[in-house]
Amino acid sequence: MSEQLPFMILDETSKYIPKFKFTWRSLLIKFHSPVEEQNHGTYLKECITALINYVVDDMPVRDLVGLRIHTIENVQDKVVGISLRRRGQLIPDVVWAVLCKAIQSNARFGLSDRLEVHVDRIRMPAGNGGVRTKGQSLNVLSAFKKGIVVVKAALNFWPMLL
Repeated sequence: MSEQLPFMILDETSKYIPKFKFTWRSLLIKFHSPVEEQNHGTYLKECITALINYVVDDMPVRDLVGLRIHTIENVQDKVVGISLRRRGQLIPDVVWAVLCKAIQSNARFGLSDRLEVHVDRIRMPAGNGGVRTKGQSLNVLSAFKKGIVVVKAALNFWPMLL
């Protein structure tokens, strides 16, 4: 059995655009109420950590991830955003630092508010651009890749060039 999340997912949508290898994901969440003796700041930090781990859990480290968070109850508040960065650089401490600045500047933010979380993910290419190169002959590779030049000459001119 998996560990229970400190938030409830009210709605979740996603869309994938294959041309750009772009995935858009939107979550509508609401944090559970903290225990009476628990500090609200510590509890919020634990919730943000669990949220970030939940959102980026299945992504490779090389992918670019952007994050936007805003409250539904108070539409006058600005959106808290973190620009695209590698998934390995999107750690809960970075999100917590940005969110703390937004919480201090916003007129109203509560643990009971519903939050809309938008996650943008761009898959970065890995390897040889999607072309399988192992076990291929030079003629087949030169047809796939534009950087491979095959010189077809009857005479061997290399000794004259040196």
